[in-house]
Amino acid sequence: MYKILGTVGALTLLGACGYVDKYEEAVYDMEPTYCYKSIGGVACYKEPYHRDEKRIVNYFGPHPSRFDKPEPAEAAPHSPPQMINYWVKDAEPIPRPAPTGKVSELPWLDPELVKLEAEKNEFTRQAANPKGTQALLKNMGIGPHGEIDLKTGPRPMVSVRPKVQATAPKAAPVPPVIEVDVN
Repeated sequence: MYKILGTVGALTLLGACGYVDKYEEAVYDMEPTYCYKSIGGVACYKEPYHRDEKRIVNYFGPHPSRFDKPEPAEAAPHSPPQMINYWVKDAEPIPRPAPTGKVSELPWLDPELVKLEAEKNEFTRQAANPKGTQALLKNMGIGPHGEIDLKTGPRPMVSVRPKVQATAPKAAPVPPVIEVDVN
């Protein structure tokens, strides 16, 4: 009986010093790397990350079970905030009728500002090409060779874009009709 217990004890002792599985035996001597699934992909660490042991993808080096798990962190104490003797309330929104789309009812779209923005866009468009620059200079009373014409004041801006006549859209072609006799 003692022989059997001694043999089983020796085998248990030798089994505890062995490898967990064949994979660990193959990668035991490699540089320790432990990789876990994360939201964006796979994150690898030099030591096992016991918190994510269920998400392990692969490891090299000793099996993660050979490392001691750290003690769980102490829970943070919960306490209510300190009492205060005042309160803050945001201003209530002012009820207004829904906009109808008329510019006169939209105070932030002043017709004068809309006109000014249109003039800025026209200036930017004319400054974008040489013909526009020449038209702008001509509008300002500056000749083609840089001479200033003081007799004539600034002229109204003229659009440089060629006028395109609107044409009616072409009718869509009628698809061919194919008749099939099924008998």
